[in-house]
Amino acid sequence: MRSRLPSFLSARFLADKRGIAATEFALIAPALIFFVMGVLEMSFRFRAADDATRYVHQVADLISREETLTEAGLTDIYNASVHMMKPLDTTDNLDLDIASVGFEGEDATPTMYWRRVAGVPIDFKVEETKDMGAQDETVIRVGVRYTYESVLSSLFGGKTMAIEREAFTRPRMQRVVAMDGQTEDGGSIKYFAGG
Repeated sequence: MRSRLPSFLSARFLADKRGIAATEFALIAPALIFFVMGVLEMSFRFRAADDATRYVHQVADLISREETLTEAGLTDIYNASVHMMKPLDTTDNLDLDIASVGFEGEDATPTMYWRRVAGVPIDFKVEETKDMGAQDETVIRVGVRYTYESVLSSLFGGKTMAIEREAFTRPRMQRVVAMDGQTEDGGSIKYFAGG
């Protein structure tokens, strides 16, 4: 035997709409929270990419103003990343690769003069600088790799993101920027800043 609600109770029960808003919110809230977290994550990633771009151009500008550099000076520039990329944490997350490329002979063949790296070298082929300078000129190439790790994406097992940027500039004071008193040391990679 089926028991039925009295007709006056069923009409009253069906007309009661007090819990609908809470039920709808419970259904929609996870999607809204996920959407807001995604927007925050994207804004953090854009900020990290923008800071890496600004940093690589600032370093290129600083180096182009020098007549001679030292590894100690490059270490100071590398250590300044903590302040130049604030609020990002650059400790153990930043690779810096600086090279001087000269153009030799009548055909201005690109030749690596010197290269200094803090961290892991960033892919660079000297042929990329072809047609960036005339005979007996040089260009400074600065490469940066920032390994971005987000708190939000790591909560859900997300991967880190390597942001790589590079900038080219010409020396301003003279045609060749010397490194530790030498304008050329064969172009092999030498590490600084604990690299």
